[in-house]
Amino acid sequence: MLKKNDILQVEVTDLNHEGLGIAKAEGVVIFVQAGVTGDKALVKIIKSAKNYCVARIEELIEGSKYRAEPVCPYFKRCGGCVYQHITPEYENKLKKIRVENEFKRFGITGINVEEIVSGEMRGYRNKLQCPVSGDGEVGFYARMTHEIVPIEKCILQHRLLEPVSSLVFAFIKKNPVRGLRHLYFRCAVGTGEVMVCFVSRSENPSDFSGITAMIKDKLPQVTSVMLNVNGSDGNVILGDKTVVLHGRGYIEDILCGNRFRISPLSFYQVNHEVTEKLYACAAEFACLKPTDKLLDMYCGTGTIGLCINSMTPVAELTGTEIVSQAVDDAKTNAQINGVSNAEFICCDAADSVPQGYDVIICDPPRKGLSEKTVTAISAARPERIVYISCSPDTLARDCVRFISFGYNIERVKAFNMFPRTGHVETIVLLQRETL
Repeated sequence: MLKKNDILQVEVTDLNHEGLGIAKAEGVVIFVQAGVTGDKALVKIIKSAKNYCVARIEELIEGSKYRAEPVCPYFKRCGGCVYQHITPEYENKLKKIRVENEFKRFGITGINVEEIVSGEMRGYRNKLQCPVSGDGEVGFYARMTHEIVPIEKCILQHRLLEPVSSLVFAFIKKNPVRGLRHLYFRCAVGTGEVMVCFVSRSENPSDFSGITAMIKDKLPQVTSVMLNVNGSDGNVILGDKTVVLHGRGYIEDILCGNRFRISPLSFYQVNHEVTEKLYACAAEFACLKPTDKLLDMYCGTGTIGLCINSMTPVAELTGTEIVSQAVDDAKTNAQINGVSNAEFICCDAADSVPQGYDVIICDPPRKGLSEKTVTAISAARPERIVYISCSPDTLARDCVRFISFGYNIERVKAFNMFPRTGHVETIVLLQRETL
């Protein structure tokens, strides 16, 4: 029986999506911190549970061929990345395998996951969210805790955010702001515009007058400074109310040749490069004709539907979304891009699905689709369903449900939308069976 503080030699045989190596000893699974498939190491048990143990490496006897030197100085403590210690090629392989395994786990066999699409492994994130301590420390949470690991720079953030976050971090450190909980940055890769949003427990703009003045003076690329009010004690970062402290209440980006307005509460993919590749694939999967009607569910600011419509114009585009501010942005985005065949509706996707659409695209949150929503989509009988997901397990679960309603999986493609993290984006084409 393995006990805490035991030291033993193991060989790491796999790596999970949390970045933990997997080994076995005495019939017990051992999760090895910073372990890589192929490592041979002396490890020390730091936690012993009923069915598993957690260990750290005391001595690396033989390093894996997949091992890489982390380029981030915060990797050992920060909870943002999990794959800094492996090669990009192996990360892509792991994510493709993960998608395949989730389908198998739900009993779907014979699925060919096409070669994973990736891009830059660093400097890709157009959004940065950082917790702030009461004494002005800014960083990310340590793994599995709410302890803040102070940072100076995140290597995943886009280069447009680096000068902005650097000055803001330094100012907050010297001048802590009462009630400040999070810093939230967004940049528009296509236009160079940057948004800074302060998340505070209370609405008191005067608390932020000093830092707003600094931003106006030293960071002209910041076109929007916002204050978001969130007085709740939950894990949700943003509250429902946002006020403008400087500039506009939005930034604008160019994606797939279209111009998009993005507000603080609006969903927008974090990886500009891979998003364009994803949307091109969605258009290919949708295989639209000029006479088709397209429904874009969970449409956010309308990016997917409007981009696809610009690639392969349709007779009618409808988008549905529960966040009213995002719907307002989607309507504006249609106007900005001169789109006259689009309608955007604020509603809960689970309530109903409009009938008469040839193709339905859905990009739900991580929890996936409810049974009610799957039933409603299937009852609408679209010829094709293009399902985009950031959660392979809920995607596979929902595909089982669609199969039971007479849909077949035609294609599956994975995208490394979030390099160096354990997350993977997947797109599936479901085709209705013809009787």
